[in-house]
Amino acid sequence: MATLPPPSQDSAQQIHQLSLPLPRTADTSLHLHLTVASRHILLFLTTTSANPSFDLSLLSIPGVNSSSTASAAEDVLNPMRGGDAAVPRGKVGVGSFVYAMPSLTNNRETICTPLIPDMATLETTERIARILARRLQVPVYLGNSMNFAAMGAGGSVEEEMGVVKDVVETVVGVWGKKDDRSSPTS
Repeated sequence: MATLPPPSQDSAQQIHQLSLPLPRTADTSLHLHLTVASRHILLFLTTTSANPSFDLSLLSIPGVNSSSTASAAEDVLNPMRGGDAAVPRGKVGVGSFVYAMPSLTNNRETICTPLIPDMATLETTERIARILARRLQVPVYLGNSMNFAAMGAGGSVEEEMGVVKDVVETVVGVWGKKDDRSSPTS
């Protein structure tokens, strides 16, 4: 089996795994998996809850059979769990995945393309990706399966915007530290 050569300094990536408490909740956390490369950012966002009555990992996808009377023959293996557990069809919450890049002609505009659209998370995913691409001036790949149902007002616009602000501030802070470490000290 062939082995890959070690990465060069130019292609070095920094991986950060962060967890933040979700505002206005007692037991729900926001998790960020951030890969900072020299020319792009790869970010995955999700929420988890310690409350067993709120299973945020199993979301119903519209248009797919998600009835509670599904027979065992309609069960499928869940690839998100390593294929070891069967879950009813339509219960895998992948969320949205988008690509955003800053415009080359106007610093205030971004170009955003949904690669995996999920209507429940697409708007928030595009908003965060556009903000990050515009602020950091690098392309952003963003996957989002966050669920705000456990928040105090059930995920109101104000609560969602607070989470967007927290995510952007966290990523911009990590990006700023990357620049500090790569610059020579005098």
